Amino acid sequence: MNNITIYGILNVTPDSFSDGGKFFDVDTAVEHALAMIEDGADVIDIGGMSTRPGYEDVPEDEEIRRVVPVIKAIKAKDPSCVISVDTFRAGTAKASLEAGADIINDITGLMGDPDMGKVIAQYKAKAVLMRDGFGDPDEGWKVMLQRTVDAAHAAGIDDSLIVLDPGVGFTKTREQDIELINAIPEMIKKWGYPIFLGVSRKRVTADFYKGSTKADERLGASLALALCGVEKGAVEIRVHDVKDTYAAINAWKRIYG
Repeated sequence: MNNITIYGILNVTPDSFSDGGKFFDVDTAVEHALAMIEDGADVIDIGGMSTRPGYEDVPEDEEIRRVVPVIKAIKAKDPSCVISVDTFRAGTAKASLEAGADIINDITGLMGDPDMGKVIAQYKAKAVLMRDGFGDPDEGWKVMLQRTVDAAHAAGIDDSLIVLDPGVGFTKTREQDIELINAIPEMIKKWGYPIFLGVSRKRVTADFYKGSTKADERLGASLALALCGVEKGAVEIRVHDVKDTYAAINAWKRIYG
């Protein structure tokens, strides 16, 4: 959508924080992926392991078993579909890229598996690299993102294929999450890479409601924060609610140009 890329979230997991189990079956997952494309998604972001607070670790072979059949099935239905895989494991990334995935979305910023950077470089895949989601949340984001950029360069990932994710939702406080969104212009100025933002239904969105809310009841705050990110300069947005996000961004662009 005119330089804003929408990633539709497809969790093929039994335990993701807001939609765990809903798309665990391959046929259901493919149906949802195609519906998101119809609603305006530019990329389908597939995750085979939840990284919500208190998540349960999944063996790599199980993660591959969940993700690869969905990639192949989506590509069989729509060969032009751009697919991202949310993983920090090099084995899962390799299997996914061989199955037809185009992008690797690594929440550890290449820190979770020493071979990840090599795999991404080998396949010339686009890399969405987050400030290390498993690192110390009190460590400065500049240090953490610089470490990721250095690792990407050392692995031979082409600069034109690097996207940075500030890691909203992987911080210690909600105030730090807001600080990261506000820091997007500084990130762009410092590194020059496109900025990816994932705020959809995350804990920070709960702060803006009068009472308690379930994750899938936070559409209003999710849209508002996504638009704040776009206004700050983010150009890739990861969301659960594709149709509403597409409309919100389209309206924002129509007003502000």
